Amino acid sequence: MRYRRGLACLLLGLVGCSSATTPTSQLQPTTNVIAVEPTSLPAATIIPTVAATMAPSPEVMSELLPQPLYAISSQPNGVQIMRLETDGNTLTSITNEPNGVFDYHVSTLGQIAYIADNDLILVDGLGQNRQILVDGPTINPQADTNIMHRDQLNTPRWSPDGSSIAFSWGGLQIYNLITGEQTMLQPHTSSSDSALADIYDYSVLYGPNSWSPDGTTILANAGFVPEGGNLVLFDLATSEPLTITIDGNYPCCHAAWEPDGSAINVTNEAFGMFPTGWWHINPSTGESKALIDGDNVEPFQPVSSVFMQPDGSHLAFVGTVNSSDPMQISAPLTLSQVGLDGTIRALRQDSQTVGSVLWSPDGSGAVIVPSMMAETQLQWVPSNASPVANLALSGANMQWATTLDQ
Repeated sequence: MRYRRGLACLLLGLVGCSSATTPTSQLQPTTNVIAVEPTSLPAATIIPTVAATMAPSPEVMSELLPQPLYAISSQPNGVQIMRLETDGNTLTSITNEPNGVFDYHVSTLGQIAYIADNDLILVDGLGQNRQILVDGPTINPQADTNIMHRDQLNTPRWSPDGSSIAFSWGGLQIYNLITGEQTMLQPHTSSSDSALADIYDYSVLYGPNSWSPDGTTILANAGFVPEGGNLVLFDLATSEPLTITIDGNYPCCHAAWEPDGSAINVTNEAFGMFPTGWWHINPSTGESKALIDGDNVEPFQPVSSVFMQPDGSHLAFVGTVNSSDPMQISAPLTLSQVGLDGTIRALRQDSQTVGSVLWSPDGSGAVIVPSMMAETQLQWVPSNASPVANLALSGANMQWATTLDQ
């Protein structure tokens, strides 16, 4: 196995650093409970559709991107959601939250759910018609870790039909926009380890990663305290958990469902504490199959973020590293096509350092963060030999706008 330089800690996207293993007994299902008293829930309302509330996009003079783009950016007025139009240059601030935006997600109907001031907030695609869906408790900035674990809202994730939002608050919860009901699917697991119980109230923290394409299953992050974690699948009909591992390791770092829901792709391009390469996860059994073993077979091939094309082949950013190469955490990656027979064909002659990737829905290219550790200027990388374009936005957590207004 190629020597892998240990990373000090990898944030799970859910709640920070966690540990490499935990007893399987901690992942047992629990009975669904209502997370808050019904009287404190907002009255049931029908959320207006985006088509009725979204104003037209600003007119642009050129078309670089296939759709308008959202990202969280600290420029120019703190951490806010910004919208970049298809010209790659015209910017609009979607939010103006005094204390910034913590996380967000865009629905298939174009609405945006985000966390600010520890509230779950809903706006339309241009930041209008703002409403607070879940009013979370105020958290003192000096609060200790256990209070943050218990009270912090994060990771809103829309269901495929735009009717519900999964999020983390004391566990994995689901908010139904049609009924106003808020249901706890899986509470955080209380600490039972006597060596850690005096320090940490919880041993496992749950939050959503993504919904299955048919909306029947949630892929969740299970963050172990104080470090490490796993991915867990929850069948919404039964609340039964199914834990996913790759050769006993946490499956890190990019997870994405195939469009038909038949598999979950997990890729990792960073040499460090987790295996690099590409795995197919069977969502029915949790079993994993290495499609590209990035660590154990030379030349080593780190992979970032695959995208399935209509013919069943995939686009991906793939690197090539030999044992004699200088050790580095992240290797340059090239936009490539991976065929059904596993052959890898580079579609470009250049390579990039890739932090995160958002593929175009039509596969014509990808928006990337060209850095592993920092908010940097976003780039559009076409799936052909066209030049890479720098976009007028520095940010992270990129998502496409739903173009119902075009």
